[in-house]
Parts: sequence; C-alpha cells; structure tokens
Amino acid sequence: MSRRNNRPTTTLDEAINQIASDNSSGAAEILRRAGAVFTLLNRRSAEEAPADLANAQRLVTDICVALTLAQPDMSPLLRLASAALSAARIPTIASHALQAAQDSALNFIENAERAARDAALHAAALIGDGATVLTHSRSSTVLAALLEAKRLGRAFSVVATESRPMLEGRTLAEAIAREDISVALIADAAASLAMERVDLVRVGADKMTPVNLVNKIGTRMIALAAEERGLPAYAICDTSKFIGDDCFSRPIRESGTASEVWPDAPKGVAVVNRYFEPTPLALFTAVVTEDGALPVEEATRRAAQASPDQTLVEAIAAFRDEIK
Repeated sequence: MSRRNNRPTTTLDEAINQIASDNSSGAAEILRRAGAVFTLLNRRSAEEAPADLANAQRLVTDICVALTLAQPDMSPLLRLASAALSAARIPTIASHALQAAQDSALNFIENAERAARDAALHAAALIGDGATVLTHSRSSTVLAALLEAKRLGRAFSVVATESRPMLEGRTLAEAIAREDISVALIADAAASLAMERVDLVRVGADKMTPVNLVNKIGTRMIALAAEERGLPAYAICDTSKFIGDDCFSRPIRESGTASEVWPDAPKGVAVVNRYFEPTPLALFTAVVTEDGALPVEEATRRAAQASPDQTLVEAIAAFRDEIK
C-alpha cells in the first residue's frame, strides 16, 4: 500500500496483501478479489465519509497503485485499476467518485469474464477428435476450453505439467480427470520429450504485450519445444490481458520464496524461484481471444492499442521511486 497518511483501513490492507501473496490463482480469480476491494473501500468510506473530493480520489489512486503492485505480472489488474481511476476522476462529489470507481471495476470484471468464456469456446473448437493436448500451469480459460470440448463430444486426451513450485498443474489434472477426460501429469522438464505424443499445445496468459506473452515459468521452454517439432501452439488470452505500455519493464517481484523450491536448503545454496517469464509471440501459431483465433500480427496490433491510464502509470512510478 501507499505510505501516504490517508491510506485506507487495515481491512483493505489485508485484502490487498492476500492478493499479493496468492501464488497459484489465475487472473480471473484475482480480478474478482480486486473488485471486492473497491466494494469494501466504497462501503467503508460511506461510513467514515472522506473529507472532500480530492481525498476520495487520492484513496482510489492509492488502492489502484497497491492492487497493481500486488500482482505486477497480471495486466488485467492494471487494466482494471486504470478503468477505476479514470472513472473516479469524472464526478465532482467525493461519494460519487468512490461509487464510480467501484462500478467501473465491477463492470471491467464482468466484461473480462464474458471475454474469457468466449475465448474458451473458440479454443474448444480447435480441439479435434483423437487429439492430445499439452498444457502448462493452471489457466481457468484453458480448463474451460477443455471442458467445453468434452461437452461437445470430442474424444481427446491431455498432458499436464506439474508447474512447479506451487504444483497448480495437479489441480488442473484433477479437475480434468473428474470429467472423465484422459490426463497424464508430467514433470515440467519432461515437456519436450512429451511432444513426441502431442498434437497441439495450449497455454494461458497473465499478460500480453506487443512483443511477449507473460505466463508461468517454463512456458518459453514448452513453446520452443513445440516449434522444434512443428506443432501448433496456441495462447488462450482474452483481450483484457492485452497491454501496450508495460510500465513494469523493470522487475518488481523477482522471485518467490526459496522455501517453495527447497525448504531448509543448505548454507551456500542460492535458490532462485521465478514465477513468470516472457515468451516471444512469434513462437505461437495464434492467440485465441473472445474474437476467435487471431494471427500473431493482429494480436500484436491490438495489444499496442491497449494503453493504461497515464495518471496511474505516473503514480506507480512515483511510488517505486519512493521505495528505492
């Protein structure tokens, strides 16, 4: 959170800290919890009444900065915060500014969820009978696409990576198995070897810039292995995750805790635990969005047009300068 004197209540801090410490949920889950933060801010401020419009707008700015920094690799959170902050600048009454921020945030979430559902439907259509699909990490949109393909009567199988260190691939595999879809769980390092029996690769995304797709560590290795064997690799990524100006080009959160990789590592061993990595868009066959499977060139063009709120970008830069 911001260190300004007008920072919101401890309850809000706790809600944002929980988002920041979540190392396994996807963007959809994180967005819903971010929306709840704006609802909480609006309700608490209605009870405590901000002194004036400027104070209310500063509260919204602080919340937007804190949420964005909580999960800097998830561009939908930046897009949501941008929308909320832009909306809060329009009203001339403090309470209306807070309500506008909440309404804008919830509307963004509703649109993003609809877009993710549509992207999953388009992705399901790309799974043919008898296909073997390899996926990495746990994307709720990829999971929805697999379940929709099953509902359509397609017979296919899945190869899922464990996705270390949080092992969210196991959760994905369990969900798939419950629906009577044949699934094999493999170690991340076995993904290249598994390409021998795979027909296509599909992964989710937390962020897409005009150059890279940002997803769980290991995605680049998998995309390179698919390219080597000439296999189609699809990124399932609705446009709420597109961002043209990546204001986090300088790393904020380099790694997770070492204990997630090796509890009680011996002295002298430096454990590096990276969650996300960029993968060049050129390695993908297409980017499947709510508008269907877009050629990489078209996805790049659309990402370049998705600009964050400049006031938010400046506030983030100012905060980062403060904590250097």
